[in-house]
Amino acid sequence: MPCHSGLPLFQRYGQELLEELGLADDVHLVIDAPWGFAYWAFLELPRPVLIVTGCTALHYLRDLVDRKPEGLIAEPNAPVLLDVALRRIATGERLYQGPSLDGEALTPRERQVLRFVALGWSNDRIARALQVSHRTIYNWVHRLKDKLGLENRAQLALYYFGLLPYCQKWDRPELSQGKNSPVAG
Repeated sequence: MPCHSGLPLFQRYGQELLEELGLADDVHLVIDAPWGFAYWAFLELPRPVLIVTGCTALHYLRDLVDRKPEGLIAEPNAPVLLDVALRRIATGERLYQGPSLDGEALTPRERQVLRFVALGWSNDRIARALQVSHRTIYNWVHRLKDKLGLENRAQLALYYFGLLPYCQKWDRPELSQGKNSPVAG
């Protein structure tokens, strides 16, 4: 199937679009839902691939770009002519539409550790994957929190996927008390 998404509804609509455009055999469309799906799914697909994501977090986008898809669209608020982009990718063009990736504050290794934290990996698992000591990972995670001005691993994960600003809006005392509280009985 030439359309791929972690959400079946998006996958079905993407597949219908590819068939309507007559591109079902020419290009693979990856709809990055939920965010992070494209990073892993992309590796198993034949080429060419166009990734469409609503995530504009620079570190995540840099990770996607480093995987070298033929096309990446990351402009959720801009009108994008998806049919034009799909046709361009199908003819061999490369395409990037999204925020500038210049000025990224993290090194590739820091971004890698941040990605693993965002995936919920423990320090031990990250240490084994990167073949370094547990203490090295502890220090890297601590430095990442300091560098980014974050307090904990949950904030690091939300930051990686660009969700931290949205979640911080919910971090208000009136939401944690009373009848409207998600934890109220």
